[in-house]
Amino acid sequence: MQQQDIYIGFPPLPDKQAIVEALLNDPPEVRWRMVRRLFQIRDIGDREELIQILQPHLKAADNWRLRYRLHLGLQALHRPLNIHDYRLVKGKGASRLSNSEYMEEESSLPLNPPFFPIVDFHIHPKTPDLKFFVDMHEAGVTHGVILATDTDPEDVERPDVREQIKTAFDRSHSSVRMSFDSLLRHIQKSLYSPTHVTNQDVADWVKDYPDILTGFGSVDLCKDRTYVRQKLDEIERLKLKGLKFLPHSQFFNPAENENMPMVFEYCEQTSAIILSHSGCGPGSFEIIELSHNSHPCLWEPWLKKYPQVPLVLAHAGAYSTEIPGIWLFDALQLGKTYSNVYIDLAAVDWLLDREMVIQEIRKTIGFDRVLFATDYPLPLSAGVSWACVVKRIQANRNLTAKEKHKILGRNAARLLGL
Repeated sequence: MQQQDIYIGFPPLPDKQAIVEALLNDPPEVRWRMVRRLFQIRDIGDREELIQILQPHLKAADNWRLRYRLHLGLQALHRPLNIHDYRLVKGKGASRLSNSEYMEEESSLPLNPPFFPIVDFHIHPKTPDLKFFVDMHEAGVTHGVILATDTDPEDVERPDVREQIKTAFDRSHSSVRMSFDSLLRHIQKSLYSPTHVTNQDVADWVKDYPDILTGFGSVDLCKDRTYVRQKLDEIERLKLKGLKFLPHSQFFNPAENENMPMVFEYCEQTSAIILSHSGCGPGSFEIIELSHNSHPCLWEPWLKKYPQVPLVLAHAGAYSTEIPGIWLFDALQLGKTYSNVYIDLAAVDWLLDREMVIQEIRKTIGFDRVLFATDYPLPLSAGVSWACVVKRIQANRNLTAKEKHKILGRNAARLLGL
């Protein structure tokens, strides 16, 4: 099969049979590897033939992991990218075709003084490589942290997890508006969406773009110690630099979880960084009672015991559609007490438009531990480009030039050792 000319440095596309075999038989931890290649197919006839071959397998698939991978593959074949003025170079990212000679000699990502480098600390790699790197290029982002998400619908079938959810749900106002069974169905559906990313997937992306991307793995801490140990070993083997946690949807209380000493000891030994969701979660987890495990203060016992392990509180404890900024001030006070606490601005960059918040950050955590982050591709769903989020911070009148420089890149570069 022919590859589109705009993909430079990638190996030749495999034949159709090899593509089908990979989509059907690759292990579950490999979700995106072949799907990413499908966007490179040049000929519409090849796409249509693959669709015809794969469609019956999707209908027959009784394993939900396989079904979702086939769904991703068919989506890629049905929706080819219409980006004509860029090319994608393996290891370098995207560059405009009109400026290709310059880009061959220089980094494909432009310097943008005085805001270079720009590091996005919170990215979910759920878009095709070309789209991802074009958006990154246009935003002037020079480096990104991409995250795995280890959540499992089967957790909801466990009696202890189900009881945990029910107890929290019964305390909420939502319990009078919807049934518990309906809630469980919504939660279960969200825990392994077609776009979730595995540790192996993250490692694959980083291998293709090692100078542009840093990878964080994920571990479902409500599992038993054997599972957690295996995942930590996997993350170390894949050379991922951090751990991403979602306490609300991995159903663990950070202050009480029995696997936590193992996690922090691993981080001490490997210099790994912890990034944990804080604030409410999306979807069903907008119900505040269901997101209590993601309260930032639940990390305090471990911050005190392991002061050398950095903890990044994603969303600054502030994410909530019902109560925007919900636990922001708790997160800032935690950061004031413990110097290993950072916050990222994923999905809550609007906080920097509030002068009161700016002043509180200066009084508590300070701007040396605030990290630019977008939760990409989330802004796209609201019609907001990656570039727009960067420009808003660059134009912010509440921040000094030095504070902007720290937020946009210097802090993350220091923390990641770039």
